[in-house]
Amino acid sequence: MAAQIDLEKCTMCGGNVLPLCVEACPDLAIRVQDDRVVVTEFICEDCNECGCVCPDRAITVPLEKVTF
Repeated sequence: MAAQIDLEKCTMCGGNVLPLCVEACPDLAIRVQDDRVVVTEFICEDCNECGCVCPDRAITVPLEKVTF
């Protein structure tokens, strides 16, 4: 299971061109597509870097999957 994004909570970091989670992902598993943040599950390594920088607390990774 990869990082999960709650699209109801996600504000794209207040409308920034590039959300913080996209910048923080060391695996380039997160991108913006069709004006929303998307995780490519097979690339995501569950490090939770994205969740740590999310100001909206819209990203979760199951604790048993966190690799840091």
